Amino acid sequence: MIAPLIAPLIALILQAAQPAVPAEAPLPDPALEARAQGLMRELRCTVCENEPVSQSTADMAVDARKRIREEVAKGASDTQVRDFFVSRFGQYVSFRPPVEGWTLLLWGFPFALLAGAAILMGMRAGSRKRDLTPLQDDRSEAPR
Repeated sequence: MIAPLIAPLIALILQAAQPAVPAEAPLPDPALEARAQGLMRELRCTVCENEPVSQSTADMAVDARKRIREEVAKGASDTQVRDFFVSRFGQYVSFRPPVEGWTLLLWGFPFALLAGAAILMGMRAGSRKRDLTPLQDDRSEAPR
């Protein structure tokens, strides 16, 4: 008597547990979809830490993927799509920030530090005087 009521109840619970958001539809043109996927891998999810928009399940990433596909379908260039996200979220959103200004300093500092350390070590090694006089043999004077 209870069994006929349980099956519809379980089906109703399972249906309610499914996400209400439909799956994201790829662009019909494979070339445009490939461009969109490439952009999705270049842009960072601002909610997740160091995860590209293409792999994130956050709501922001879902919205970003939709926006990228819309812009690519409208004919926007890759640069225009990147610029839109950078203008909205800052350089943090880009996995490949441009090499200019402060980023140039950040990229160059480790190499300058290594070069400076090598020069300093070379100067210290060159200025050190070496005493090459032989040491006295202590064994010959010791009693046996």
